[in-house]
Amino acid sequence: MKELFTKSFIGALIITVISALIIVGGVYAYDVFWSGKAVITIESPSGSGHLEIIQISTDKGTWNESAKTWTVSIPRGGSGSLNIELKNTGGDFVVVSCYVSNGNPASGVTVYPRDQEQVLAAGAGTMIQFYVVASTDAQPGTLPEIELQIRM
Repeated sequence: MKELFTKSFIGALIITVISALIIVGGVYAYDVFWSGKAVITIESPSGSGHLEIIQISTDKGTWNESAKTWTVSIPRGGSGSLNIELKNTGGDFVVVSCYVSNGNPASGVTVYPRDQEQVLAAGAGTMIQFYVVASTDAQPGTLPEIELQIRM
């Protein structure tokens, strides 16, 4: 019985080794159809990145350009957004990050940017959006002023 088991085990082991060699040989037995090399150069920037505001709009409320203030009244269960269209008019990339001084100014109210950070290539544009969301249990009333920033 022991001899039968040993012969079966050795036979199975030999078959496994042969199968593995065939598979490995098949993996490495391929024809190269095309081969090439890459020489990569990172270009020096033609200048520094420079952001310009193209347009500011809101879906609710008003934007006062001289005071740089968004005034909005949101019903409970509602939301609003401030939309700032930017363009990088410089010669290098710009990393744009968004900041909200107080993301939860009151119970049930959240203020946040759509994207925390974006990378803009030279000549590229993007839309930065700040949202305010009032949950259904938000308390009515005027909230303290919140600072919104776009940093680069």
